[in-house]
Amino acid sequence: MGRIIPDFLCYNTNVNLADLLKKSLDSSLLDLIHRVADESSAFGFPIYLVGGSVRDLMLARPIVDLDLTLEGDAIKLARALVKKHGGEMTAHKKFFTATWSLQSPVSSLQSLDLISTRRETYSHPGALPTVTKSTLDDDLRRRDFTINAMAIRVDGDYFGELYDPLHGQNDIEKKSIRVLHPKSFVDDPTRIFRAVRYAERYGFTIEPETLKLVNDESRKVLSDLSGERLRHEFDLIFDEPNPSAMLKQLSELDVFQ
Repeated sequence: MGRIIPDFLCYNTNVNLADLLKKSLDSSLLDLIHRVADESSAFGFPIYLVGGSVRDLMLARPIVDLDLTLEGDAIKLARALVKKHGGEMTAHKKFFTATWSLQSPVSSLQSLDLISTRRETYSHPGALPTVTKSTLDDDLRRRDFTINAMAIRVDGDYFGELYDPLHGQNDIEKKSIRVLHPKSFVDDPTRIFRAVRYAERYGFTIEPETLKLVNDESRKVLSDLSGERLRHEFDLIFDEPNPSAMLKQLSELDVFQ
């Protein structure tokens, strides 16, 4: 039987990044991905490298974390991996995720997060999201920017296939930071900090329509966030090589009011 690709996915048969994966990841990380993917396939769960891992792969930057997301039960998969390969598993049932603590480190990894595809909704502006299980398409559309909304399938014959419903690859080529919808900064105004961090880190530009969304409405929601959430964003900025440039841009956006 031939494969049926859902219409809602932007699937391009001309884009396969298998060679890039093999070139960019060391053999131990590739072996780890294959071990996880084989176990996921046994359950019939498609599994993907997603988000920042795909972005950094395309930018030829070091991949620090493996962001693996599956259309299936992440906790069930983690249990099976522990049974077969050892280590320990911690379940996060509320968020449909599991952490597999590896029996022995792989490259620089001590553990691996496995995440079920999910949808996020916000009860009110600035609220922490309510999470429900969903499809890969929903999972990509819940993300912050197009450059973080891509997935590379890593199981079986599908290894290397790119899913890019929101044209993140184009925005990487254009060096552009673009949100996924007009209420993005209202749903989660910490994304304003993230947009500035990414722009400075990668030498990108925040695209004009996204920049317009840093407005009185999103700044008002930002001002209502807890000090803990705001401090976390500043901690991330000060971990960057050039925090002063980020603080300058945030000041120009009137964020510090």
